[in-house]
Amino acid sequence: MAQQTTGELTLHSQRAWLRRVVLSLLLAAAAGLLTLLVARGISGAWLFIEHQELVRAAAATLRNGIEGLPSADLRTARLRAEQSEAIHMRIGMAVAFAVAALTAAGSYLWLEQRAARSTR
Repeated sequence: MAQQTTGELTLHSQRAWLRRVVLSLLLAAAAGLLTLLVARGISGAWLFIEHQELVRAAAATLRNGIEGLPSADLRTARLRAEQSEAIHMRIGMAVAFAVAALTAAGSYLWLEQRAARSTR
């Protein structure tokens, strides 16, 4: 009978531990997603400022017509804008991953500490 109680306690503690792990991963995913959204919003505003060069070049080309095409370097401006956007996306993903990792570790430690306090 004592063996069964120990087994039940072990199963209960394993389930409780698994719940804490899942909860910390869910918190990490939510924090990472929120960070990614904020980073994309900030980088979107930054990219809007950077893309003004491309908009100005396109407007100058439209004003000058066919004769203005050789002087306008639209392709280079577009490539620069695409590279900048890719860099911003990588930075946003890296920041989101770092925040998610820190949140996972921090929330797991916090939940473990709460569980340890409640068993005392």
